[in-house]
Amino acid sequence: YRRRIIEAAARRDISREAAHEAALRRAMQLFALTPEFQITNNLQLSPTVRTLPQETLPEDPEPVTGYKAIVYLFLGGGLDSFNLVVPTGGCGATNLPNQYMQVRDDVAITGGLLGITDTSGSQPCTQFGLHPSMTHVRSLYNAGEAAVMAGIGPLVEPLTKEEYEESIKEIPPALFAHNTQTDVTQTVVPQDKTANGVLGRLGDWINLQESAEIFDAYSISGSPAVLEGAPGMSRPADVLSGSGVAGLTPVGERVEKKVLELHQHDAASVFGETVSAKVSSTFSRMELLGEALQGASLSNPGCWDSANSYLAYQFRTVATVMKQRDALEAKRDVFYVEHGGYDTHSDNGPALIELLREVDNSIKCFTEELESQGIWANVTLVTASEFGRTLTSNGLGTDHGWAGNHLVMGGDVRGRRFFGQYPSDIRENAPLNIGRGRMIPTMSWDAVWHAVVQWFGLEPANIADVLPNAGNFNNLIGLNDLYRQ
Repeated sequence: YRRRIIEAAARRDISREAAHEAALRRAMQLFALTPEFQITNNLQLSPTVRTLPQETLPEDPEPVTGYKAIVYLFLGGGLDSFNLVVPTGGCGATNLPNQYMQVRDDVAITGGLLGITDTSGSQPCTQFGLHPSMTHVRSLYNAGEAAVMAGIGPLVEPLTKEEYEESIKEIPPALFAHNTQTDVTQTVVPQDKTANGVLGRLGDWINLQESAEIFDAYSISGSPAVLEGAPGMSRPADVLSGSGVAGLTPVGERVEKKVLELHQHDAASVFGETVSAKVSSTFSRMELLGEALQGASLSNPGCWDSANSYLAYQFRTVATVMKQRDALEAKRDVFYVEHGGYDTHSDNGPALIELLREVDNSIKCFTEELESQGIWANVTLVTASEFGRTLTSNGLGTDHGWAGNHLVMGGDVRGRRFFGQYPSDIRENAPLNIGRGRMIPTMSWDAVWHAVVQWFGLEPANIADVLPNAGNFNNLIGLNDLYRQ
């Protein structure tokens, strides 16, 4: 069946006196887009022609109530997060600020830190400084709309230095490797290489709870692990770009009809069906979203132009989708945004200044837009990275580490406080230091997601299905600890 489609497309090119090379190229393009090319098992076709829901935008949509969204900002490369959050005072006998200056040496920030106060009372210091580039984030923190997640990182179970050195407990695989640690950070199940993404699992269970498709996922940067759910459980994530719906290239437009023909039949194979369903739904969703985003305008376009970075444009796309939440009949959305360049082996500060300036400017435009839409309290923004970095310098910059410090923000967040535990000793022989300032996490990613997924609407009885390792930890963040509601 598919061979006939490909042969017909190739003959069509030849019949129009196109070069044989062009015809072969067309055939190869279509061959690579068949479900058989994407899977390893035998594909059995069904005679049933795939029926896709014909989604259209309502002319006069009803206002959506109870809307909630999670935005996951992934800082690729390994953020030097001990320069994102720096101890500055109120540290008692630990003298942590002096340790910071001595241990960090040429990568230490010596001035311009933006002072913040921890109100939790659980940290080794009461006074910290945010990186000098994070001016708007500091204002969110001081307004009680941002919190710090200290000493966070991938864990299977609580771990001490002795247990790590003697391999007494299970340790996440391939520590310090970009690809593996990106996966385990985004799946939050380090011991399972086949695990789906934490937000993908969340969406599956939200739909199961409601017995309806109320969950939508959007990536503004590729196809990340964090959005992957179980095959066939929820609609695949829509992939957008900083300019909205990227659309097809001229080559893609020429083969669009043939691609849809290749995938028009249902497949008995779960793998083949997953591929075909994803391809088919992508085309229909692309048309719907293109129409929706064209009809949206944001409150302050100049802010995004002033921010002038691809990260800002990714956030602009997120804000635009949210602006059309009524037309899209959205109830629960998650968004993936990515910012790279944090693998600072050869940078002792200047690159991080510019990178975090882009982050801060983007978040400023985003939060101001959501405030104008009246939904800042309906959104949670979580930052993450595959790992922290070494506290010690390599002479030019820093290397791959483990634990780090991150942020959670939102209008409903109970901020101006730290969760987790900032290390009280960062010297070489410190209880959490496994060498060169690679710190063992004291809080797993399960801890923050434990609160976020409940805020999003997950019932407590289903938490273990979304966070299978959560039961291993006794320092999970509670819903009412992180949120005001």
